[in-house]
Amino acid sequence: MMANGGESLDLMALAGIRMPRDLRERAQAGDPVAQFNMAVRYAEGIGVQRDYLEAAKWYGAAADQGDAPAQFNLGLMFYQGTGLPKNLDYAYALFSLAAAQGDARAQAGMTAILAEVSEREAAELVAAHGRGDATVSTH
Repeated sequence: MMANGGESLDLMALAGIRMPRDLRERAQAGDPVAQFNMAVRYAEGIGVQRDYLEAAKWYGAAADQGDAPAQFNLGLMFYQGTGLPKNLDYAYALFSLAAAQGDARAQAGMTAILAEVSEREAAELVAAHGRGDATVSTH
């Protein structure tokens, strides 16, 4: 099938069955949207074999650029121990960054973590990473 400009369309990529040709290039060039999309593909096994470590790498790249959905998804991987060692401190820190940008799911994640840990651990998490506002820097 041809696009208006005479270039051929990759219908398999458009259908999500195969990775678009330029997605990896854009992700490697630092595009946080492409990095997030690469992560989702690896986490879900869309067009590639499922690989949680590769997903975490791409979520991390986008999260480092301030992408709230990537911060939340990577935090969720650490919270659940999906493909990564379970780490509530990392999860809480990432959730806090996303929550500071208005991500309600991240705020719920922070609340869930605080309910799971001791009062002392909860106080340490809040002191280190805040409550999902912009008052505490985690970098």
